[in-house]
Formats: sequence, C-alpha cells, structure tokens
Amino acid sequence: MTVKTDVKLATLSYVILYVADTEKALPYYRDTLGLKLKSNEDGWIEFDTGAVTVALHHADKLPKRDLEAAPTLVFGVEKIQEAYEGLKQKGVKFHKEPRAVCETPDHIGMCAEFSDPWGNVLSIFAMKPKK
Repeated sequence: MTVKTDVKLATLSYVILYVADTEKALPYYRDTLGLKLKSNEDGWIEFDTGAVTVALHHADKLPKRDLEAAPTLVFGVEKIQEAYEGLKQKGVKFHKEPRAVCETPDHIGMCAEFSDPWGNVLSIFAMKPKK
C-alpha cells in the first residue's frame, strides 16, 4: 500500500565523510584543500563550504569504494586548470587530468576527480567558455 506524505526534502545541509583519524584528516582538508574550519570536536570536524557543511566523522572501519559508483563531492572552482595545478603542487593525486563532462551552447563543463587519503572521492568542476 502506498502512503501519501507532504514531506519534501529541499535543502542539503550536511555531507559526512568517514575517515580513520579526524585529526590526521584535518590538515588535508583545511591546509591542502583550503576548506574553512567551522568546528573541531573529538572524532567530528566540520568545514564551512557555504550552503553545505562538510563534516569528517571518525570510523574504525572504512568501506571499500568503487570509484565508478562512489558518491562524489564536487567543489566548484573558477579556473579548472589553475585549481588542478595548485592542488597537484600541494600533493593531491588526481585520477585523471581535467576533462570535459558536459556542454552548453557557449560553455564546456570540465572536471577532475581525486580521492582523499581515506578513499572519499572528490572533484573540482568549472564551466569554461568555448573559444
């Protein structure tokens, strides 16, 4: 039997990533990726990314991830190549170089994915004007 409800989910407020050690993950997310620290408690760290809080949560056992099907946090950047090069200089290891993933009549959407040291999949994305 189908149950009708008026509940509507509209706003994403948190994304929780699981890591083996939040204190070791803190410098990676704050210093390497440049996220703004919001709070730091034992086993729980939050970063302010605007409308969505990225939280790191301690987990004793991390799941194995299939990169093709893993949820991906996508961070918007202004200039994909500059962000890519800057993060590479900080030690981020990308899966591939920036590549086209979508297109509009006057722009090309470019992204580059990488994984944090705990296996969480992250990405940078920018819309680049067509020449």
